[in-house]
Amino acid sequence: MAKEKVVILGGGGGGAILANLLPQDRFEVTVVDKSEYHVFLPGFLWVAFKGQPKEKFRRPIKSLLKPGVNFVHDEVVGVDLNERTVHLKGGGKLGYDYVVFATGAPLDFDAVPGHRELVERFGDFYSTLENAEKLHRTLASMREGRFVIAIADPIYKCPPGPHKGTFLSYELFKRLGVADKVKVVLAVPYPHVYSSKTIADVIEPELEARGIETHTFFTVDSIDLEKHKIYSLEGEELDFTVAAVVAPHTGPQYKVEPGNVKDDSGYIKIDKYTSQVVGFDDAYAIGDCTNAPTSKSGVTAHLQAEVVAKRLQGFDARYSGRTNCPLITDGKGLFVISDYDHPPIPVRLSGLKRFLEELFVATYWSAIKYPELWDPIFEAYFEASAPEVFLRYGGW
Repeated sequence: MAKEKVVILGGGGGGAILANLLPQDRFEVTVVDKSEYHVFLPGFLWVAFKGQPKEKFRRPIKSLLKPGVNFVHDEVVGVDLNERTVHLKGGGKLGYDYVVFATGAPLDFDAVPGHRELVERFGDFYSTLENAEKLHRTLASMREGRFVIAIADPIYKCPPGPHKGTFLSYELFKRLGVADKVKVVLAVPYPHVYSSKTIADVIEPELEARGIETHTFFTVDSIDLEKHKIYSLEGEELDFTVAAVVAPHTGPQYKVEPGNVKDDSGYIKIDKYTSQVVGFDDAYAIGDCTNAPTSKSGVTAHLQAEVVAKRLQGFDARYSGRTNCPLITDGKGLFVISDYDHPPIPVRLSGLKRFLEELFVATYWSAIKYPELWDPIFEAYFEASAPEVFLRYGGW
């Protein structure tokens, strides 16, 4: 029997895990990516605020794929779902039996006036490893002033990311001996310091204890690099010496036919439980490129990849909307745990959870290439830490 052709657009966490999970005696799997490298995106924080080498958080995509998985280094410029064809920038075409969108959410640095110039001057901790390196050099040279972390749109990758950056930057300035002279500022577009009040109530005392200045209802609208001011949609302004702003995200920029499978922001419309592209039984989308009503995070892409792998093999697997996003301070951590039926549950900061985050970083590359070995551990953890379990026993 001929193998079914599966084309996966994107070699990030979700795409690579899916490719490695599909049995090769049944599927011919091809991964397409415009980059040769898979980047561990949370590593941007470690480079920007701890000065760790960028090479630690980058691997060739081909090296993370099982032998037998095809890798095409090219850029997707179009997908015709009716014709089952993927068009590549190099002029090639790929036919498929199943296609999976896993190309992430690009950052739009031109959506906010002054943002591109800000990144060019100071770097950031959301876009590239090189910009994370630049931000580390910038912060390491600060001796006084205000370092502001702000957000330009409420929907962005890794919801705790700006908060992790806030705590880690304070830790950096403390190590440099300038924590009393450099004010760390966090500005968010929510009514609380985190989008969930449950989590905000946990971390707000930690922010206050470190003297970190916070601003709520602050959505970045424009940046004036010469005046060193950030202006909000709500009509406020913030002074900064150095700033890092989380850019607005967009859906895939390549053309998809029919066009109505994308929403108004360009994200691929899917069934939130099955990851199936609306209107097509041979197309799926996972991770940040979708309109699923859950956080844009690595764990979402990972769990959706598992669901798609099972569904392609004939099983009625479903994604619960589970999140497990780490939020760390200088020494403690917590996990933002929720699903489609439960908002973030009450949790506590602890040193153990901070250690678990470090353990996750250490095992990441192995979990990408050999998901079948790690999945029993992850499944046991997700089952034991399900929101309904935590709520039954009063949190963790």
